[in-house]
Amino acid sequence: MNINYSISQKLHKLERKINKGNLTKSKYLVIRRKTNHPGLGLFAYYITMLAWIDYALRNDMIPVIDMQNYENQYHEVGQVGKINTWELFFEQPCGVSVEEALTSGKARYVWSDIPEYHPNDSLDFLYNKEIVAYYHTVAQKYIRYQSDVWEYLNQQEKRIFGAADQSKILGILARGTDYTGRRPYFNPIQPEISEMYPFIDRYLEEYQCDHIFVATEDAELLSRFEQRYGDKLLFTDQKRVTGVTTELCDDKQFMSVSAKMRGMQYLSSIYLLSKCKGLVAGRTAGTVGAIVLAENYEFKHVITKGRYGIEDAILEKQ
Repeated sequence: MNINYSISQKLHKLERKINKGNLTKSKYLVIRRKTNHPGLGLFAYYITMLAWIDYALRNDMIPVIDMQNYENQYHEVGQVGKINTWELFFEQPCGVSVEEALTSGKARYVWSDIPEYHPNDSLDFLYNKEIVAYYHTVAQKYIRYQSDVWEYLNQQEKRIFGAADQSKILGILARGTDYTGRRPYFNPIQPEISEMYPFIDRYLEEYQCDHIFVATEDAELLSRFEQRYGDKLLFTDQKRVTGVTTELCDDKQFMSVSAKMRGMQYLSSIYLLSKCKGLVAGRTAGTVGAIVLAENYEFKHVITKGRYGIEDAILEKQ
């Protein structure tokens, strides 16, 4: 067994029993989001890690991100305990590896998977300019792209946006497939595409946008956008599927792309969204990510419809 994996498991179990206050006596804060849902997307991890990085720095600890010693969808077979999938996309916040932290004897794991205060899909966060700007600054400084990822993002921006004036591109995030098909409990209800059209048309006219960049993993949604907006539409060349009845991470067609490339494609779609003039989207982790990454949004409109299994039942009774 990988020695760092063994240390990681023992340390994480121990930390669950230790009072949170003892964390501040440690030199390193090792950050993980270990859940029963290894199919979490990259930006679900991104916004959690961002919050823990901020927590560590405010408590005079060095943040170290561990996406190595537990399964996540960015591992290929046999890589758990060997490959830190965070480092496929981003550098370590302070340049310290998981191995260095775990073998130092001065490391502590976070005590929960998600910190109490973190970027999230609530309207209190999404429309609070001061809080968004704060996390944007932390992200810019401590979540740096790996050099090959940065090159890929720049290539995508040049290829897809080309000579288009980015100040006249409207960004759209439309989530479909397993999200709308399975209606996962407590996740935000996503708008139907027909519900998005009036907002898109309104902002196209109001802000005189020449193009629409749409981020979606759903092939059917993309086709419908193309039918309605034609040559105005811009989008990435990525794996898209439709008719998914399982979690997306269990769909063989979607998972046929390598783990790193899936993450790169998702990351590039959110990165390009953040470069647009403004945003129209449902509430998702990707939406939170785009808003945190963005520097020059003139407007954003997050369509809110409640949460699956809770507020949808309440709304249906109205």
